[in-house]
Amino acid sequence: MVNNEILKEDTGEAINLSAQKRADKREGTRSYIALVYVIGYLFIVFGVLVIGVFKNFELTGYKDLLLAVSGILSGPLGFIIGYYFKSNKEE
Repeated sequence: MVNNEILKEDTGEAINLSAQKRADKREGTRSYIALVYVIGYLFIVFGVLVIGVFKNFELTGYKDLLLAVSGILSGPLGFIIGYYFKSNKEE
């Protein structure tokens, strides 16, 4: 009977450890996706500036192109940054 109780405790700890490993892996994946999105966003903005140089845009052309790109991509970027700053506050 005592051996069964020890086995249950050991199994419970193993299950909790497994759940913790999955949670850590999930958080690592989320962080990786967020990092890739932020770096991609910066590369796209840089690409817009390079396109403007090759197309000889004036200031209004740059402004319009940057507004279009940032309007599309800034919403998800803000959500990602807000999510991670909120999760850092809770810890």
